[in-house]
Amino acid sequence: MPIFKPDIETMERQEMLELQNERLQIVVNQAYSNVDFYRRKFDEVGLNPDDIKSLADLKRIPFTTRKDLMENYPYGMFAVPLRDVVRLQFPLGLYGNPIVIGYTREDLKIWRELVARIMVGVGITEHDIIQVAFNYGLFLGAVRFNQSAELIGAAVVPTSIASAEVQIRIMQDFRSTALASTPSFALHIIEAMGKKGINPRTLSLKIGLFGAEPWPEDVRQVIEENLGIKAYDIYGVMELVEPGVAGECVARAGLHIFEDHFLPEVIDPQTGQVLDGGQEGELVITTLTTSAYPLLRYRTSDVTSLHTERCSCGRTMARMDRVLKRTDEMISVRGINVFPEKIQEVLASIEGIGPAYSMVVAEKRGMNDRLKVRVEAKEEILEGQEERRITLQEIIQLALRRALGLRVEVELTKRP
Repeated sequence: MPIFKPDIETMERQEMLELQNERLQIVVNQAYSNVDFYRRKFDEVGLNPDDIKSLADLKRIPFTTRKDLMENYPYGMFAVPLRDVVRLQFPLGLYGNPIVIGYTREDLKIWRELVARIMVGVGITEHDIIQVAFNYGLFLGAVRFNQSAELIGAAVVPTSIASAEVQIRIMQDFRSTALASTPSFALHIIEAMGKKGINPRTLSLKIGLFGAEPWPEDVRQVIEENLGIKAYDIYGVMELVEPGVAGECVARAGLHIFEDHFLPEVIDPQTGQVLDGGQEGELVITTLTTSAYPLLRYRTSDVTSLHTERCSCGRTMARMDRVLKRTDEMISVRGINVFPEKIQEVLASIEGIGPAYSMVVAEKRGMNDRLKVRVEAKEEILEGQEERRITLQEIIQLALRRALGLRVEVELTKRP
């Protein structure tokens, strides 16, 4: 079966553990020496980098959380001078502190290779034409598909957020053989094909790479049956690299984690205790080779389990189960992550509403998912002039759209 870097991806388990141990000690020293946040964290618990002598000592290191990254805005988590950073990444949003991620040239080179590993692992070769239908403006991983395809010699058609009709025409005219997108957009394309009466068997598509949102097995089945392809899951973490942390292979027996760059753990989300292989819990990742932005024991909030037995594809790297749920209240709407605290920040800035609210996602397979936010409002607003009520709804909708990068339906409700 195809493997991009067999010397690493099929490395004997003991050799991989030794490589991880060596790299862990390097990144711990790097983080302690160059990142004030980690120096304080270590000092608070009386831990010295020299105390981390083996992988077994990893559990002594305090966790890093999303809140930590936000509180160290903008460059507090960087381990290199800003002059060495060649790319900055941060999500949309006008409220609160965004998470700012930096990459050196070497970081970007590594990321490019990791996505190439995923591509080769599902059978993409220099003979393929990859249609990338991710949003290039919001999702830097879309650009990575282009650059990673160059490593394996494949051609790329960057269709971004073009309409489903345009996507279909490009598939037909360019004879695209692989589609990279969110699963919801793939379903939207299928819906459009059905309306046009297009038989998927007339297309050249054979492979799909899908991610950025949860998609259960029944969705995979619908995509495969209606596009006539093999659909594969890819996994990334916005605060690390997205995608590039893990990906399925042709065996589809879990997602291979690139352990030479990421050290995974699964913990009990309540106690923080490390769980044995096969047990379900929260995924925690430590970067092993990131120069600009090392993260130690980062809590992803994604729920999965780990398996270390050799895969039938020949790879020996640990595999994680597909992520279908989280430990926090984040929801994904059409590939956009929505955090409740962001909505709270927006609503707190608007007079006459709240503090209570609720979120409802009206689900429909495809790109028709809608997020509705029900917000409590003062009685005089609800019972007053209709024009005032509509104006307030529009103000809330605009503020939420700016903060989330997503159109939101707003319903005003009476306070109990």
